[in-house]
Amino acid sequence: MITVRPATTADADLLLSWANDPVTRAAGFHAALIEPEVHRRWLHERLASSTGRLYIGQDDDRPIGQVRLDAFSDGRVEVGISVAPGERGRGLGRDLLRAGMAAGIADPQLRVLVYVARIRPDNEASIALFSGAGFLHVGSEDVHGQRALIYELPAP
Repeated sequence: MITVRPATTADADLLLSWANDPVTRAAGFHAALIEPEVHRRWLHERLASSTGRLYIGQDDDRPIGQVRLDAFSDGRVEVGISVAPGERGRGLGRDLLRAGMAAGIADPQLRVLVYVARIRPDNEASIALFSGAGFLHVGSEDVHGQRALIYELPAP
């Protein structure tokens, strides 16, 4: 069973290795490798945020990926997900996504009304994942100079 737990500073090296994986970099909106110090500052800020959450997905006690949530004042919560390189292709993404979104719903500070995903048009795996989870394509917008498809799912 896939569960999530809040990330901690002890997860810094694991998260950085996942973030700098070539497939992960290619699927995101920033292609450059992330420097360790930049990552540590980002993680520290992320963990201190009142409107953002970072979860480590686990299959039993084995870390399998991460889910990031960023809440906005209008009840929209952006969700991002990545499956660990060694865990891809095992069908874990949907359960990891569901576990992360359930944790967001359970968090009263986030006040989730709608989940939003911004996906590169060439990221077929993410499009399939979010579509399969019930997200609907609602448009597109520019994200860091690149086109992003916008998918949304109302919170239960």
